This record gives sequence, C-alpha cells and structure tokens, in this order.
Amino acid sequence: MNRKNLTCAVLAGLAGVAGLAATAQAVNLNPDGLGQVLVYPYYTANDGNQTVLSVVNTTNNAKAVKVRFLEGFNSREVLDFNLYMSEHDVWVASIAAGENAPTLFIPDSSCTVPYLYGMGKAAGLDYGMQPFLTLAYTGDNEDGGPTAIQRAAEGHFEMIEMGVLTGDSADDVRHDNSDGGTGEPADCMELSDKWSEVINGTNGIWFDEANFGTDDCTIDDQACTDTDRASGGLFGGAAVVNATNGTMYSYDAKAIQGFDKTDNGLHYEPGTIFPSLRSGSESDAWVFFGVPQNTAVQLDYSDEDDLSVDAVSAVFMHENLMNEYTTEDDLSAGTEWIITFPTKAFYADAALMVSLGIDEEACTGDGDDEVCVTTPRAPFTQLFGDESADGDRLCEVVSLKTWDREEKTFVPEGPGTGVIPPQVSPAPPRECITGLEPACTESTVFQLCNEVNVLRFGERSVFGTPDFGADGSLLLSVQDEFENGWGKINLGVDGDGDLRTDREGLVGLPVAGFAAYEFENDFVDNDGIKAFYGGLFGHKGNVRRVND
Repeated sequence: MNRKNLTCAVLAGLAGVAGLAATAQAVNLNPDGLGQVLVYPYYTANDGNQTVLSVVNTTNNAKAVKVRFLEGFNSREVLDFNLYMSEHDVWVASIAAGENAPTLFIPDSSCTVPYLYGMGKAAGLDYGMQPFLTLAYTGDNEDGGPTAIQRAAEGHFEMIEMGVLTGDSADDVRHDNSDGGTGEPADCMELSDKWSEVINGTNGIWFDEANFGTDDCTIDDQACTDTDRASGGLFGGAAVVNATNGTMYSYDAKAIQGFDKTDNGLHYEPGTIFPSLRSGSESDAWVFFGVPQNTAVQLDYSDEDDLSVDAVSAVFMHENLMNEYTTEDDLSAGTEWIITFPTKAFYADAALMVSLGIDEEACTGDGDDEVCVTTPRAPFTQLFGDESADGDRLCEVVSLKTWDREEKTFVPEGPGTGVIPPQVSPAPPRECITGLEPACTESTVFQLCNEVNVLRFGERSVFGTPDFGADGSLLLSVQDEFENGWGKINLGVDGDGDLRTDREGLVGLPVAGFAAYEFENDFVDNDGIKAFYGGLFGHKGNVRRVND
C-alpha cells in the first residue's frame, strides 16, 4: 500500500472510531444488548402462562434500577419499585396468576425498595411476592379501558438505570459470599430506611433529598447521596412459559444506550412515575438506516421542550413491520404477532401528557370542573379512548399485506374485481370489504388500538389473550389468510392516506415485538398428555426518513 492510500485508510479508520464515539453520546439501540435502559416488549400471566425475567449487571459498579410493569391497553403502571444490584449481580422474578391478581414472585434476595423478598421471608415464604395493582386505571384514573384486575395480566415492562451506587449504599447491597456467608445482601433494610418518611422523627436522607432538597443535593425530586452517573452495562431477557403445554418463548430485552449523562443519575423515590423514558438527559438519537443507505444519522430532538422521549422513540421507529406466520392444519399450528408501542403513552395518553407538562395548556377550569382536552403528538394520530361521533373507537389505522411461500398475494384484476384479502377482526371499514378498490383488495385495513397488540393468524391461541367484552381486547384475529407465508404491516400511512412522521421526518411508529409459533403434535397422546412446541422470531422492519 502506498503512502497516500495508507493515509486515507488511517483517516477512514479514525472517522469510523469518531462515529462510534459520537454514537455513545446520543440515544441508540445497542445491537450488542447492553444498555442503561432495557425494554421488554411483552409479559403475560393469562391462560396458564407465566413470564420469567432477568436482568444482569455486567459492571464493577453497584446500581440503582427502576423496575416498572405497564399493562397492555394504555401503559398504565401496575407495579413500580426500585431495584439495587451489586456488581456482577443477577436479579430474577416471574409474573404468574396469583390468588386474586397477577402477581410478581421474587425468589431472588437482591435489594429492592420496598424489600419484597425480605417481606416474604419474614412471612415464612421462600420468596417475595407482590400482586399487581389497578390504581392507575381505576377510580379517578379511569381512562376508558377495562377496570378489572385481569387487565394487568398482559403488557410490557422496562428497567431504567438510575445511577451507580457509591459509599455505604454500595456496601449495603453487596452479597455475603464469604465462607459460611448467607449469600444475601449485607443490609437491604438500610436502603429502605433511607427512603422512609418518619412522622415526628428524622426522615431518611434519600427521602429528604427527593422531597425537600438539601444544601448538598440540588437535583429536583431526586436523591443524590451515594449516587453517581449511570454507566450502562445492563442486559436482560424474558420467557413466556406454559408448564402444561411444555412451551417456552424467550427473547432478549431491547437495550438503549446513551440515555442519561447527568452527574448524579436519576435516583427517584420508589412508587413514582419517575424516572420514565422521558427523564433522560439526551435529546439526540442515532438512527441506523439499512439498504440502500447503509448509514447512521444523528437526529436532534431538542427543539420541542427537550422531550427526550422523542429520541427514545426514534430508535424504535419503523415504516413497515414484517414477519412470517403459519396456520397449517397438519401441524396444528398457530401464530401470534406481538406488536408493542413502548413509548405510546407519551403521545396518546392525555392524562399522562398533562401530568408531565407535555401539553401544559390543555387544561381549563378548576377542581371538579377541570376539563383537559388535547391532541395526540406525532407520529400518533389518536388519543387512547378517542371516539367518533358514532361512538366508535378511534385508533391507529394500518394495513396488512400477506404473501404465501410462493410469492402469491391478493392482487386485484381490475376495478370492481379481485379477491378479498384476509380480514382482521374487528373488521375494517365496510367500504374496504365491498368496494373492491385496489387499495382495499391488495391489503387489509385495520386498527391498532393499544400499547400491546396481539395479532392472531388463524384460530389457534398461543398466549390466551382474553376478551373484555364491550371494554375491548388486546387481541386482533386475522381470518382467511394463506395457510403459511409472511406479512407486512404498513405503519407509515394513516387512515387519511397521509404519511405518519415524527418531527425529524422518520416515517411510521415506534414499535417492538416478535412472532410466536406454536405446534401441537397430535401423534403424541398418552393419557391425554399432548406434545407442544414453540418458537419466537423478532420482527423485521425498515427505517425511512422524509425531509421537509
């Protein structure tokens, strides 16, 4: 190689390193699976299923982590607490049907506040447990969705690093692995004491810092004693397990890096909605474009009130969502696609938007007469619970097109002719069933109404999503599809035929999820015991941007 070519190669290499370094300074979806924020797109405790989950701290630092479970209709919290992990620690739990409610079972001694494992041990159990709660979507917090506890049995969850633990707190969470040691953390209750409010006494230091501030802690609503800047290095996964069927559907959590770089982290009080995906300090996002661009672009979302959640949404934005399916009778096969919008509440839940100040001018009146009227934020086009003048629910209109394994699809022969494609129940608008216009016969128009949507191909259930009757369901059913093949959901065009775009021109919606197959082996039948098999495949998609 001559000197000129060598110089060019070195410069190109340095540019590549600079690009990687820049990526670390903005929100990005880490393909290696390590991050400050982990998004788990699905959990269920329905129909004999339970969801087992884990998070791993790969670093040499103790960490404070927010753990939050969100139901599937409107991302309302059903459980929220702080987790404190020692260096190289693993925390595990499971979500299953409890006596009266979906319940989190914790066989792991790592510190939480409140200390759920310790409370279970004190009650004579070998594990901690906490039922999911309905408070965020019942009573004064009703949002138009179901109010039964069963609503909490299906949804998604997230873990957000709040910072690195230092000082005595780092020692408190370290497990005793000495000879003859218990293997449990040194003093989890000390952390609970730091968050305690004491009537007519001395409050815990973290409680005082978060609620009143101190001379040494000037971060609003946060505790900063014994906390330092978040360092990332978390990874996790989950699996939906059905012991009766013998099936297990496992997936890796989506890992977000570059979320927050504040000096003391985001150490908030347990039982609050903070930190959320809106709490990060970074409002730039690195978005990766595939064929034909094969490039990464840094997008700046700092213009509009520093809504850093827009940067998080950007790394999930897709114009089309694609995957395979099978409903073959000979295999007793069923397929369900999980379609999750992990940030939707920040764009389509009016009450949350007002409470966070995302739409501060939306409320008029006082007290019982207060009325909040707002509109969704792009790229979403409908608020959760919106209804038409006829009382029909308004949701995100999308379209599905399917092919079999030999390229066959539903193609019209001309105006007024053709083959009606598969239908999605609840059915699309009537004119798209009877009009036989090309736009209606090439693809199926339907609505995605919820934060988690379960799209079932055929009649066989995989996850057992329930129907809440008049209050709706997370389940959509595809009927009259090909026996097997693949499909593409177009998220980029709304019900009026306009492009959905975010404020930096990314087309589509922020989405995550997967396809799950289940097969029943009818040849194995011993005293009523069947053999089931399953597989899980992540969604594929494309990213597109349109410029002003």
